Amino acid sequence: MKEAFPNYYHKFKCIADKCKHSCCIGWEIDIDDETMQLYASLGGETGERIRQNIEGDPPHFVLQEGERCPFLNERGLCDIILTHGEEMLCDICTLHPRFRNFYSDFAETGLGLCCEEAVRIILSEEEKFRIDIPENAVLLPEEKEFFKNRAEIFCILQDREKSIGERFSLLAKRFGFCFDFSLGNELRAFLALERLDEQWTDELKGLEAFVFGGKIFENKAFAVALEQLAVYFVFRHLTEAMWDGDYSARVRFCLLGCFLIGAMWECRLIKNGKVTATEMADIVRMYSSEIEYSEENTESLINRGV
Repeated sequence: MKEAFPNYYHKFKCIADKCKHSCCIGWEIDIDDETMQLYASLGGETGERIRQNIEGDPPHFVLQEGERCPFLNERGLCDIILTHGEEMLCDICTLHPRFRNFYSDFAETGLGLCCEEAVRIILSEEEKFRIDIPENAVLLPEEKEFFKNRAEIFCILQDREKSIGERFSLLAKRFGFCFDFSLGNELRAFLALERLDEQWTDELKGLEAFVFGGKIFENKAFAVALEQLAVYFVFRHLTEAMWDGDYSARVRFCLLGCFLIGAMWECRLIKNGKVTATEMADIVRMYSSEIEYSEENTESLINRGV
């Protein structure tokens, strides 16, 4: 199948042992059927070790103390890769942090924000987001309509003659709502969701006494990062609207994510006099891990916009 990639995609390379939030910790890793057959036939000490660390249906690696993958060694590197190369990894490990939007004749592949290196690349990218439909791709009528609508959304979000706040407001108006979220109401909604990391809970509760003025959406220093964040959310989450026609709820979900993250950035900025690029990226990484990688949480927030 043909694939299309964002313009920043090929800048990504796993930073392995340099990663502070390893994807080999805290995630249950299911093993696809093809790789399971490969592991079943693998000989030697490594093959036996792999099989001893798999259980369940669907099969998955048995996490060790600290929820570490059994093949993540003390240096923060993967023993399977070191011994047999990346081709021996299961699909999840090979693809992460990538995601795909599937269409009738091709797929779009992006980078997910639960990965700290992907966050760094996306938030720091100065060039406007661009992804091109493959040449000779055959599009269904509903796909043509979808790409037309998405291009219009990207155009609004990437109009750098306007502040990011103006762009968010124009986009919200285009889809029949106002960019005037109540921080208190939204915090209650986020705190009612399933939460995995206590640090995320602390970030949310740290906003309860914060009076959010939204000044960050008028601050030019944050405009490009917020633009890239909003465009990413649209790129990742809008595709389903092609089938059910509910663009408004998904656009609202995308802008809600920007609103909450913007509030967290502004809170840090006011409290500490600055917010570093590392702090900004870590907040986005936590949001992505807690919301985007929980189907229940994502659907709950999208359905609030219905």
